[in-house]
Amino acid sequence: MFYQRLYTSKYLATVSAAAVSAATISALAANSSANTSANSSSRTATVNPFIGRFAMCDNIDNGRPVEEGLTTKKMYFYRAPVANQVSLTDRNVLLTLPHSRTLGKDVAKLLDLPNGGVSVGKYKDGETSVKVDASVRGKDVFVLSSTVSNDSIIETLLTISTLRRASAKSICCIIPYYGYGRMDMKRKREPIAAADIARMFESMGVDSVILMDIHNDSVSGFFNLEIPVDNLETGPVAAAFFNEQLEGSDNVVIVAPHEGQVGRASDFRKRFSQLSQREVPMVFVSKTRLKPGEKTPTQELIGDVKGKTCVIVDDIVDTGKTLAGNVKLLKEKGASNVYAFATHGLFTGEGGGKGLGEISDLEGLEYLLVTNTVYHEKKELGGKIKQLSVAPLIAEAIARAVAKRSISGILNVED
Repeated sequence: MFYQRLYTSKYLATVSAAAVSAATISALAANSSANTSANSSSRTATVNPFIGRFAMCDNIDNGRPVEEGLTTKKMYFYRAPVANQVSLTDRNVLLTLPHSRTLGKDVAKLLDLPNGGVSVGKYKDGETSVKVDASVRGKDVFVLSSTVSNDSIIETLLTISTLRRASAKSICCIIPYYGYGRMDMKRKREPIAAADIARMFESMGVDSVILMDIHNDSVSGFFNLEIPVDNLETGPVAAAFFNEQLEGSDNVVIVAPHEGQVGRASDFRKRFSQLSQREVPMVFVSKTRLKPGEKTPTQELIGDVKGKTCVIVDDIVDTGKTLAGNVKLLKEKGASNVYAFATHGLFTGEGGGKGLGEISDLEGLEYLLVTNTVYHEKKELGGKIKQLSVAPLIAEAIARAVAKRSISGILNVED
């Protein structure tokens, strides 16, 4: 029973991110090159050497459950075991695409499941090349891919199409970050892109979808009724992390960065209060729309934070302008310490926003906690940016899907 072996203790050491070694990179590149030469196409594609090339690990590296990101010290959201290793390896295949490569390695390690091979590259004319190396006939396939760019969307769609044509029994697409998720409603003559992307996945033949902290719950309704959609929330995991980090502090207050995040921050507050066994208050920042001649929106804090330890809760950090404004406002209102959590760290820094470097040095911020739903090189993160691994959450979801158990039940806190 796979979880019995992996999680015999309820306590895990806090770990830091680890990069793939140069020797491993060379070996993977050589392996990928060999596979590329076997491609029957008359064109030659440049292959990404990291995709789907991670072998099954025989141990947990001296108690470290993941290689990328932090984990909580205590196991809050895992149940012993809901599926056995034989059923996993015989009937299931895990495939990881480029933008979730390190996350996929950790998921495969936690499940003790081989990570099947997918070769993805580009032809000289810019078209995408996809080849599934693993046998998938009659198997239940889990595809792990964050659709953070147009290229990643095309890669995922073509992979699903390939699996359907290769006679896979079922295809579950796990999308840690759902691209175009913020375009979820009609605005004048603009597309509802979140719905259009869902239609593309349907057309390619996906059977089920697992998302993580989608921007708007309405996105799950954009898929056909025949395609079940589960949304894994990372807020409870982050609440557990901050509860451990801020243990002993009795002046914590949860902050919603704007009106649209009040619901998310409220859920975070409830879980934090449950874990800390004390009622934690919440405040929110109200932003007024820009008036003619104004360059920045007016912000008003609803609630008291003087002398408090604040935890800002959001779903996405993109340009970082909202985060910077929140931190400045909270410090001006007398907050003693300011922390922040966002599930998806994009860090584009476009349109006058703040990139990774500026956020890492943001004055008044203790640190920003993001998850590894969006891949960043280890060297890019640092300073005041910490990364929380969602690999155990995804691994548990896969195990429960295989065992036909409730996925939403993962986030019930153990007493």
